[in-house]
Amino acid sequence: MIQYYLDLEKQVKNISEHGLAYGQIQKIYSTSFFISFSIRSPGKTWHLYMGRGGGHEGVWLHEQAPPPALRRKDTFLEYLRKHISSCSFVSLDIDQYDRILKFSYQKFGKLQTILFFWKARKLYFVHHYQEIPEGPFKLLLSWHGKSFVPNEDMADFYEFFNEVGRRTDMSHDLHSSSTSTFSQLLQDELNAAKLKGMNTAPNFLQRKICNIEDDLSRTKQWDEMQKILDKDQSLDMYELKVGAHKIKFEGDLNPFERRNLLYEKIKKLKRGEGILNQRLLEAKELLAGKQTESKSSSTLAITKPIWGKEDKKEGQFLTKMPEKEDYKIFKFDGFSIGVGMSSSGNDQLRNKWASKEDIWIHLEGLKSAHAIIKLHSNQAVSSPIINLGASIVAHFSQLQDEWIPIIYTPVKNLKGVTGSPGMVIYKKEKHLRCPKVNSNEWLKE
Repeated sequence: MIQYYLDLEKQVKNISEHGLAYGQIQKIYSTSFFISFSIRSPGKTWHLYMGRGGGHEGVWLHEQAPPPALRRKDTFLEYLRKHISSCSFVSLDIDQYDRILKFSYQKFGKLQTILFFWKARKLYFVHHYQEIPEGPFKLLLSWHGKSFVPNEDMADFYEFFNEVGRRTDMSHDLHSSSTSTFSQLLQDELNAAKLKGMNTAPNFLQRKICNIEDDLSRTKQWDEMQKILDKDQSLDMYELKVGAHKIKFEGDLNPFERRNLLYEKIKKLKRGEGILNQRLLEAKELLAGKQTESKSSSTLAITKPIWGKEDKKEGQFLTKMPEKEDYKIFKFDGFSIGVGMSSSGNDQLRNKWASKEDIWIHLEGLKSAHAIIKLHSNQAVSSPIINLGASIVAHFSQLQDEWIPIIYTPVKNLKGVTGSPGMVIYKKEKHLRCPKVNSNEWLKE
């Protein structure tokens, strides 16, 4: 079943009315078609289902967990369990433009977010999270596959999906014609699953018997040691290897002491053989007393989200037209300052205009323009130059404060983030508070 925007909006409103806020996310299950979050609210446990895509797109609230026969495991399920299990559910919100749901939860006392976007029968996700307490927040865009530490706070997570087809001009006048309940959707999956039957004995007893038999085969190697003693073979050596066993004759031992050492080893192994035989008999008797369990499992293929680069043959990522330069250069005596006018302009400034030793400037902890100071004639960067650069960044970022907090570092310490224009990862940065200077007279190209 595919839920259109109006269906999603209605479901989100219904879920918010059930009082799930700050309920405990106890378990996470998966079927071939759905992900299920088990949320414990006061007096009741609800199961919040998300479609995996491929014709199963939307969100549902249900009273039961998925049937055991439908439960499947994959990398996506393990990822969600690792990051979201045992956290507190906070809210579920919908984008004002497209079919994107924002699932907010609390972990390590901080608000964290995972967003789901259904587009062209595919599921994309964005995850903003901490791996450890007090650790940096990371951002994962599923279609790029790797997480990174963003260089600034994220204000609007929905905008990340612009890259994979989020629309802001959708007509919200469609809704699904299906009247199926979620119980019927699960029953449909059961009917399609072509369940495969299996007869299995208790696994732990089978593993125990296998382990005992392995130990027993090694213990029975005492017989080879006994043959060495019976042949009255010389033991004039440092170490004797028999099967999986090693006997070391350390120190100045006479022939009788060496034989006695081997004899004691044989005695221990014989005693161990008797103990293991008894344990093996008990385990087999337990297994014989257990009824064989009948199980079944789904044979349906698991619908997987877009996670990592898509095949370009599918046309998802097309070659872009060359971009118009979107940065400005201001020239001074002995140096120049470049400023990006947009996110793509920031990348152009860094990649096309700057060199490795130029100085990159950004407002600390705030969203801002990027500026780069290019020095000429091996001139050293000075406080007046940094102050002017900070003031120019503040001017293009609409910051009116008299003292400007900045970070700066050489361009060689920057690394762009694939698929996120204008975003960089930086290192070895320095932090300053610079006085505002009048830069208006210099802001001429």
